[in-house]
Amino acid sequence: MSAVGRLRDLWVGWATRLRGEFLLVLLARLANVGAGTALVILTARHLGPSGRGEIVLAFTIAWATTSVASLGTSTSGRIGLLRPDSTVTAHDVVSLTAALVPLQLLLSTVVVAVLSVVSFHWSPSFIIAIVALSVATMVFHSAVCLMYGLRRYGEVLIAEGILAVLQIGFLAGLFWSDRLTATSAVAAMAIGPILGAVWLVGRSGGLHRTGVPWGRSNWRTLVVDGLSPMAGDISLFLALRLNRLVVAVYAGTHSLGLFTVALAVPETLRVLPKAVGQVVADRARSGIDPIAVARRHTRVFVVGHGLVLAAAAAAGWVLLPAIFGEGFADARDVLVLMTAAEFVLVIHLMHQALLVGFGRLKGIGLPQVVGAVVMVVLDLVMIPVWGMRGAAWACLLGFGALAAVSTGWTNRELRRIG
Repeated sequence: MSAVGRLRDLWVGWATRLRGEFLLVLLARLANVGAGTALVILTARHLGPSGRGEIVLAFTIAWATTSVASLGTSTSGRIGLLRPDSTVTAHDVVSLTAALVPLQLLLSTVVVAVLSVVSFHWSPSFIIAIVALSVATMVFHSAVCLMYGLRRYGEVLIAEGILAVLQIGFLAGLFWSDRLTATSAVAAMAIGPILGAVWLVGRSGGLHRTGVPWGRSNWRTLVVDGLSPMAGDISLFLALRLNRLVVAVYAGTHSLGLFTVALAVPETLRVLPKAVGQVVADRARSGIDPIAVARRHTRVFVVGHGLVLAAAAAAGWVLLPAIFGEGFADARDVLVLMTAAEFVLVIHLMHQALLVGFGRLKGIGLPQVVGAVVMVVLDLVMIPVWGMRGAAWACLLGFGALAAVSTGWTNRELRRIG
């Protein structure tokens, strides 16, 4: 058989195995990206780089506090639900998430208040909007992970689709009524996730009590199993999002707005590796795919995604000023660097999917911790000197370190399985 024939058979086999589940997860994530893209375009053109930078800070804080307050239970809960021999139920996950909501409320309030006093001097209404967004982000993320643990991808797709329509409608209404500000945009983006989380939890059956009241019998298991994923989430936040805060502090929200618009193309395409990784992990966790097959899926995807990123960088260079406005033209060289960095990051994301899929939870956190330490050092050294371009080079170098450690550690963990 020719090399072309072998590649064709490999591709057909890969697509056949993953096509159905992958498309459901991908479409759900695309709906989320659609709403996010509408937010980026409308706010960038209407509010300019500075206004866009303030909104980015709000989302950065929301994800930072979610990484801590959830205690990694969204990941441990999903894996517990997928594992055939587990006693974890949907009610366990829902009740524990509800118990952690006050922690998220307190944590986000403290973080926003401190940042406002020290650096940004936000209005009370903007502070309230950020706290609301932080709580909404945590509960919706937990609800989505719950449904993925039950492998009910279709219902996540419905929720994400309705949520996208609502959020785009809110933003369009604010724009046409000339009420679109950083505060109103953040508040609008908090409403939909709360409604989506309520609907998903209701559909999951997690509100029905079984066994010990409030499902506390498995809370300890979920928290203990979530410690390593939590370390990974916090580390991944430091690796992916800390640069936004550092850019804002040292270079201002104007530079942050330019930097995040340059991230729009590669971060939008991140929906693809996340969707593929989700399905690869779930199929492995459910015992459908052995290690060799799962590895093959990830390798084929990395090569294909590299080609997609290259084409996207070329298109973004041409179209970025036209879409976001000439004021964002300076972001084009950062776009090229960040697209290269994104390709390196995809290698890490695929290895994380393998670790989750084959239940090596204790191996999730270490590569991300090492990568986060490298990224923090690079951000603090390079951004104060070179601004947003320093942030882009820090990402490229830091993601390289993250991918290298992740590759070695994943190989080590999977060899232990056999």
